[in-house]
Amino acid sequence: MKKVCLVLAIILTLFYFTGCSGSDSQKNDTKKKDQEKTEVKKEKDKTEEGKEDKEKKGKDKKVDTDTIPVSVQSPERGDINSFLLFSSNIDTDKMVDIYPMTSGIIEKIVHDEGDRVSKGTVLAVLDDREASINEQKAKITYEQQKSEYKRQKEIFEKELISKEEYERLRFSYEQSRLDWQQKKLLLSYTRVTSPISGLVSKRHIKTGNKINTNQLAFSVVYTKEKIAVINIPEQEKDQIFLKQKAIISSGKKIMNGYIKRISPAIDPESGTFKTTIEVSDAGNVMFIGQFVNVRIIKKVHKNVILVTKDVLMFEGDRVFVFTIDKENIAFKKEVKIGFDDGSKVEIVKGLEMSDKLVSAGKSSLKNESKVKIIKPII
Repeated sequence: MKKVCLVLAIILTLFYFTGCSGSDSQKNDTKKKDQEKTEVKKEKDKTEEGKEDKEKKGKDKKVDTDTIPVSVQSPERGDINSFLLFSSNIDTDKMVDIYPMTSGIIEKIVHDEGDRVSKGTVLAVLDDREASINEQKAKITYEQQKSEYKRQKEIFEKELISKEEYERLRFSYEQSRLDWQQKKLLLSYTRVTSPISGLVSKRHIKTGNKINTNQLAFSVVYTKEKIAVINIPEQEKDQIFLKQKAIISSGKKIMNGYIKRISPAIDPESGTFKTTIEVSDAGNVMFIGQFVNVRIIKKVHKNVILVTKDVLMFEGDRVFVFTIDKENIAFKKEVKIGFDDGSKVEIVKGLEMSDKLVSAGKSSLKNESKVKIIKPII
């Protein structure tokens, strides 16, 4: 009986613990499911938020794509001219090649290339020893003849010698004087001098070399009076006149000038006539031989509407621009152009001074395109 009771007690104890364990396990499973549901909900919320962000970004991107970035500028007022364009080189009317007047050994170079010299300045010195001796001998002879002539003249006045004798002495005296002057001149030729004021452009001799009268020694140019020679087609002759304004340019160097000479003859081979332009270069910034562009001004339009060429669009014979209104909408407008100076163009019809013109980005535009200005108005 005791054994039976003990077995029953053990069985009841096992059932009790098994039941508690099952209950706890069930609670744990329920809690785990609730956590999983919460995490799933959070993931779903994140996914929905991500979709909303993507949709919002997509909308923003679509808006940005529809708006075209451009640069704009405003027209300006000013003067513009029509012109004839030619190429030439800077030259001068006064340029000399200097040859020695006598032969000899070059002892000294006094002035070199680039030196500014005045008229009569000594450029080089030749060996003058022989010429100097000849000059001194001639001078002595002259002094002797001069003294004798004066003495004989007094005698002749007293009628102590014949007229024939007196004339012979006078001729000898004059001959000795001329001979001395000739020797002095030959001595001066040992100094090579410049016949004009200007710059030494070239030196063709070296110290120690012998030079003859047919050898070029120096070249000197007068730089204060520069010219440019151009050849103009004969059909333009009626529009060319003396003192007509010209613009001479080389890179950033720009000088004014005017027509100085017009040849009356037409070259039958080229059909052009020679025209000489006087270049106003007081600052001496252009060099002899420098390549330049010469514009002969034909007409001038004053105080007109001007734009830069980058705002224009050409479609056959028609010219268009894009203007921007207050709502940043681009409108395509046809304009009529006048003079073109290479950088700016005259607008004869179709624009107002208040217009904003598209200068960059116009190739992407259509009429009534929405734009975004990325640069301030110039």
